[in-house]
Amino acid sequence: MKDGKCPKCNSKTVFKKRMGITFSSSSGFYVTISKDWATKSIKDVDHYLCTSCGYLEMYVEDKAKLEQVAKDWEKVG
Repeated sequence: MKDGKCPKCNSKTVFKKRMGITFSSSSGFYVTISKDWATKSIKDVDHYLCTSCGYLEMYVEDKAKLEQVAKDWEKVG
């Protein structure tokens, strides 16, 4: 989606917005990266949305936060 093409329907009607989706009027959308969510959370998430099929992807760009996730989350596979 980052290249502007939807992986589901192949259209080029992809739009991006930082914090384009929020789940609360006061706190926004958070990805908890450790047990201490108040100090270790990801607030700035980029949302990509295809306006042809409605497919949505979210990306975290903060490298330090991604490194913390790699330490604290369970690896799949």
